[in-house]
Amino acid sequence: MRVLFTIYPNSFAHLYPVVPLAWALQSAGHEVRIATHHSSADMIKGTGLTPVALGNPEQVPVRLTEDCSQPAHPDLVLAYADAMGLSVEDREHWIVFFQYLLNPISDYVRVDRDEASDLVEFAKTWKPDLILWDPTHPAGGVAGKVSGSAHARLLISQDQFGWSLDRLAESREALRAAGLDENPLATLLEPLAAKYGLSVDEELLVGQWTVDPMLEDFRLPTSTKKLPMRQVPYVDPQTFPGWLHQRPEDARCDCCGRAGVRRVALSLGESTRRFIPGDWDRAPKILKACEGLEDLEFIATLDKMQLADVDSVPANVRTFDWVPLPALVPTCSTLIHHGGNGTYASALAAAVPQLVCDLAGESVLLKLVEDEPDQLRTGTYRNGFEAGVREETTSAGYHWELPAKKIEATPVSDFVIAKGVGDRLDHRAQTVNEIRELIWHTAHDPARHHAAADLRNEWLAMPSPSDIIPDLEKLIAQNKRRL
Repeated sequence: MRVLFTIYPNSFAHLYPVVPLAWALQSAGHEVRIATHHSSADMIKGTGLTPVALGNPEQVPVRLTEDCSQPAHPDLVLAYADAMGLSVEDREHWIVFFQYLLNPISDYVRVDRDEASDLVEFAKTWKPDLILWDPTHPAGGVAGKVSGSAHARLLISQDQFGWSLDRLAESREALRAAGLDENPLATLLEPLAAKYGLSVDEELLVGQWTVDPMLEDFRLPTSTKKLPMRQVPYVDPQTFPGWLHQRPEDARCDCCGRAGVRRVALSLGESTRRFIPGDWDRAPKILKACEGLEDLEFIATLDKMQLADVDSVPANVRTFDWVPLPALVPTCSTLIHHGGNGTYASALAAAVPQLVCDLAGESVLLKLVEDEPDQLRTGTYRNGFEAGVREETTSAGYHWELPAKKIEATPVSDFVIAKGVGDRLDHRAQTVNEIRELIWHTAHDPARHHAAADLRNEWLAMPSPSDIIPDLEKLIAQNKRRL
């Protein structure tokens, strides 16, 4: 059996979640390929899997060009929310879909570039039995239909796509009355679909089924056909330092030399360090709160961009640009993190309590800041910018102002609170002393650790990537079309 994965490029957050299933299939004797922009080939090879390089080798990724798409204007985002009568909570799911996720989708379904066409042509030639596509790379659905392959989405977070498409369908008449596009995702896909003589239907938008790695209580309700699968944390293999192979309470702490010290991990995410200068006022305040907690040692996976506004690092904190969380977190008593789904999953799998950095009550809506000087300030984003890759752009005159939190932070923090495995760390509302007390309590509270163990058992009860291979084979037999 041949299986083709296709993912959004140049992001560990989109690559790592597919690797366990890709390796399960490959270990079972199936042929596996991962297709994405050519610039991600080395990243994929680092996982031991085989890349299919898409696009013109002379072209940089679209996100690093001046003609990449812009997020939807906030007024338009809210006009849709009003027309659909969405509640305050539901508006946040809509904003994530319409303002954040549609933006990268639009870059890799373009017919004036080679990426999407290369994917379709490869599928026609290689003839995979199954295409598993990242929801932010829906050209995989087009490739599936054109090649006759069975095709399905593989989620890496909550399904804002399926949820939003259901809301759009329910509100079709109200959207027409408001003069709004009834299905913006379909509109984005239409030119690519038309190039291959296809019309955009439900299958093209959400696949023939969806592999969903979310715990049942964490899923958004959708009408899509779901195949549950356990989300297995993964990072590239590398040589680990000796201290990472044991819990600090089993040895003397490297920071202070004391025995019986508990370890706490701090991770604030990949995207912040790549696209957003600074870390708002979050990292300085959290690190300040670590001072004085003498029975805790902190491992902070922060780079120089995230530490830019930190005056001094406390003696009980060690900073590293990168430490693999699946190796680090099992040695810890708490994980403090930005709310990313992959990071949350590392704590879930290790039965470790969590503190999720989240601003209670603050919307994730992107705001347009016009007439700014040609200088990015902390918490703002400009098209074409990536730290260390492309830092000078000509798109002067406006920036996008982001909330000081990850877009998944509130759903993740709400979930860990509901499950009793952690709490919300609100660096704007809580004082340094309150944060310090919250960290100490989470690391030491037996109830938190028992709840984390119970949640891990829920996770273990889900089928593993290897367990779902027979289900995939049945679904392929039912859905593959012989052309």
